[in-house]
Amino acid sequence: MPPALLNAARPPVTSVPIPVMIGDQIYAGETGASAGGGEGAELERDLALAVAQGAPVRTSRPSPGRLLHAFRAAEAAGCEGIVAVHLSSKLSGTVDAARLAAEAAGVPVRVVDSQLTGAALGDAVLDAAAVAGRGGSIDAVADAAERCARGASAFFVVPNLEQLRRGGRINALASLVGGLLWVKPLLGLEDGEVQLVERPRTMPRAMERLMARVEEAASAMDDPRLVVHGFGNLPEALELADRVSGLSARPVPVVDLPPSLAAHLGLGALAVCLTPSPR
Repeated sequence: MPPALLNAARPPVTSVPIPVMIGDQIYAGETGASAGGGEGAELERDLALAVAQGAPVRTSRPSPGRLLHAFRAAEAAGCEGIVAVHLSSKLSGTVDAARLAAEAAGVPVRVVDSQLTGAALGDAVLDAAAVAGRGGSIDAVADAAERCARGASAFFVVPNLEQLRRGGRINALASLVGGLLWVKPLLGLEDGEVQLVERPRTMPRAMERLMARVEEAASAMDDPRLVVHGFGNLPEALELADRVSGLSARPVPVVDLPPSLAAHLGLGALAVCLTPSPR
């Protein structure tokens, strides 16, 4: 979620970053914008260099203690209940850590497994925050996030599967990896897992098929919201945003992949996230 949207949400939204490990160095996972420079800017630089050089890069779930700290801070700020919306449990152990932390919290905590990641997850959080801002109950707030998640889609193209293979995020494709070495696979999220959508042989063809899938998904939504992600390829991401801009009545922002995703998708990745507008 772009920091500007995060900071503008009312009631406040707290983002708990996912740690990123480059070699033996552990980074908190915050980007330069959200961390105010310092380690965040260092992570962005070091991550791009590590991925380009093929150095080991891993991610880890936030600890239950880190999540409990966030819950207790919300409680201290006067919150009567908490809705914790996290990325897919099939991609990360964050949901499990949040459930452990919730048991020790002093206020009710509803943990939502969004089955999403990227900007689609961000939209689910913002929809939930909007309901909370209107005085919705903890169940109504969680339902808003889940409703957004049910209607969301995400498609992405990567130059190769090496980063996903190293990170173990393509379990569903493990038996196919050898046959995908010479293609530019179009991937998507289905039931919270990375799935093969199509296997075009060239990047131009992959982009054509990405556009077709995005158009199909957008046509099935009323007033769809679109966000484009990229990593180390801003001109291509801006071009993609321009191509899909006609599918939404809203501007289509380009948002750098957060480190926790960039570490697995690799340099040159492009993604489009779509979510239905809230009712």
